[in-house]
Amino acid sequence: MDSTSADGQAAGKIRVLDALVVDQIAAGEVVERPASVVKELVENALDAGARSVRIELEEGGVRLVRITDDGGGMPPMDLELAFASHATSKLREPSDLEHVASLGFRGEALASIGSVARCRIVSRQAETEGTAQTSAFEVRCEGGSVSPVAPAAGARGTLVEVRDLFFNVPARRKFLKSTATELGRCLDLVQRIALAHEGVAFTLLHDGKRVFDVEAAMDLRSRVRRAFGAELADALVEVQAHDGPVSLTGFVAPPRYARGDTGRQMWFLNGRTVRDKVLVRALKDGYRGFLFDSRQPVAFLHLSMDPSLVDVNVHPAKTEVRFRDEKRLFGFIVHHVRTAVARCDIATPAAGMVNASLRREERTAPLLLEVRETPGVPFEVAQLTVPRPMPQPLPPAVTARGVVTPLSPLLQVARTYLVREIENGFEVIDQHALHERIQYEDLLARLRAGGLESQRLLVPDVVEVARHECQLLVGRAEDLLQVGIELSALGDATIAVHSLPARLAKPRTSALVKDLIALLEEERGIDTERLLEAALQRAACRSSVMSGDELTQDEMQTLLRRGRDLLSDQTCVHGRPTRVRFAIADLERAFQRR
Repeated sequence: MDSTSADGQAAGKIRVLDALVVDQIAAGEVVERPASVVKELVENALDAGARSVRIELEEGGVRLVRITDDGGGMPPMDLELAFASHATSKLREPSDLEHVASLGFRGEALASIGSVARCRIVSRQAETEGTAQTSAFEVRCEGGSVSPVAPAAGARGTLVEVRDLFFNVPARRKFLKSTATELGRCLDLVQRIALAHEGVAFTLLHDGKRVFDVEAAMDLRSRVRRAFGAELADALVEVQAHDGPVSLTGFVAPPRYARGDTGRQMWFLNGRTVRDKVLVRALKDGYRGFLFDSRQPVAFLHLSMDPSLVDVNVHPAKTEVRFRDEKRLFGFIVHHVRTAVARCDIATPAAGMVNASLRREERTAPLLLEVRETPGVPFEVAQLTVPRPMPQPLPPAVTARGVVTPLSPLLQVARTYLVREIENGFEVIDQHALHERIQYEDLLARLRAGGLESQRLLVPDVVEVARHECQLLVGRAEDLLQVGIELSALGDATIAVHSLPARLAKPRTSALVKDLIALLEEERGIDTERLLEAALQRAACRSSVMSGDELTQDEMQTLLRRGRDLLSDQTCVHGRPTRVRFAIADLERAFQRR
C-alpha cells in the first residue's frame, strides 16, 4: 500500500535534506583527501593576508592537518559563522561572481570539512595585539556539531586543526591511500602554492620533521631550486609577455627535462593553481616540434588578467576555469612559449653538462666553407664551390664581430654521427635529425610565403592501404594539395601519389603515405593548419639524409651552416635532440685524470 499522511493524503517522496547530510554531500565534492583540506585552509590563510604559513601533518594528513598563519585573524562574530554552510566574507552580490579575486569564495569548505572531521579554530586579530583583555578566541566543530565561541590563548593570526578525517564516514576513509601517497599529494600541493605566491613563507612538516620550506624573500627560480633542484632551476628560460590586461610570466624548461606526466607543469592564474585543459594544450603546442608527442613539457607560468575575463566558478575544487576570449589567449600563450623554448639550450649534455655559452659560441662562429646553392636544387645535390679538403686543420675564420675562431674538419662516425670540436669540448651531431629540421623549416617557410612548389611525378607512386585508410586519406586530399602532395584513390584500397613538394630529394613515398594515415588516425578531426605542418614534418623526415648515408666534408660543413641559420637547429621535427655535447671534464673523468 502507498503510505499516507495523517490527513489521509498520499505522502510525497521528496524531502528537504538534513543540514548535516547537505554538508557531507558537499564534502564529497570539496574534500576528497587530506590534500583537499590543506588546499582549502592554506587558501583561506592567503586570503587573510598571511605572509607566513606553517602546515603540520600526521599520518599523511589523515590523523592531523594543522595550518598556522600570521594573517589578519577573525573576530568572535566571524568564528560563530565559520562552520556555517555558504557563509563567506568574499562575496556579497551575485555580480561579485563575475570578478572573483580571492582564492576561496564558495563558503562551503569549512562546513564540509567540519562535517567529516574533528576541527578547532583559534584566531586572534592584529588590532587587539598588546591589550590586557584575552584577544584570541576559539570554536570547535565535530562531525557537524559546532561549539560556542570561547576565549583562548593564541598568537596573532589563525590556527586551524583538522583531526581524524572521515572518522564518521568510514566508507570514505577506506578509499584513502597509504601515508606516503597522501603525504606526496600534500607536498605537491604545497609546492605549487609556494611557487604561486612569492613573498610568502611556507613550511611543511610531517610527523614533526621538516619536509619542505621556502622563505618569503625567495623568487620563483629560487623556489623551483628548493623544490626540484639546482640543475632544473639553472636551465630555465624566462617568459615575460603582455597583451593588454593579460600578462604571462615565469619559466619554461628545455625539452630534455620533459616527463611522462604533468607533475612539473604548473600554471598559476591570478595566484590560483589551476590544471586547465586550455592552458595544458597551449603549452604543449608551444613545444611542438621541440618535444616527443608523448612527453610533457616542464614549465612554471603565471597568468595574470582582470578577474572579469575569466570564470573560476565552474568546478567545485576551482582547478578548472573558463576564459572569455579563449582563442586569443591560446595564440598569445603558444607564441610566447615557442619564442622562449627557441632560446633554450636544447642540446643534450653528456654527464649532466649544461653550458649555455656553447650555444652562444655556435651562433657567432660561421663555417669557413661558402656554398652556392641553386634555387630549387635539393641539398644532397647542391654544388659546392670548393673541392673536398684534405684531412688537415683548416685555417681560422673571421666572425662578423672580427674575432678569429679556429675551425677543424668534421669526422663522420658510423655514417650517422658528425663529430666536431667546440670550445671546452666536442659535439656529436645526428646527421639525419639535423637535416630533417633543416628540410622542415625550409618547407614551412615556403608554405607560409605562399610559394611551396610541387613536383609532378612522371609515373604516380602506388601504395596499397586498407580500405578505411584509403577513405581517411582521400578525405583530406584537398588540404594536402596546399603542401604540394597530390593523391587520389586508385580502387578501394590503393593510393596513387601524383605530386610531392619540389624541394624534397629522394622522397620515400610509401613511408610518407603511411605516416599521414597514422597521423589522421591518431588525431581525428585534426585542423588544417596542424595537418599541413605535420605533413611537412613527415615529408622532411622521409627525404632527409639517413643513418648510413656517407657525406663528404663539404656536405657536412654545409649541413651545419644551414642549421645555424635556423631559429633553432637543436631538435628534429619529432623533438629528438640533434646533438650531444661532451666537456673536457668528461674526458678527464673517463681517463681518470681528475
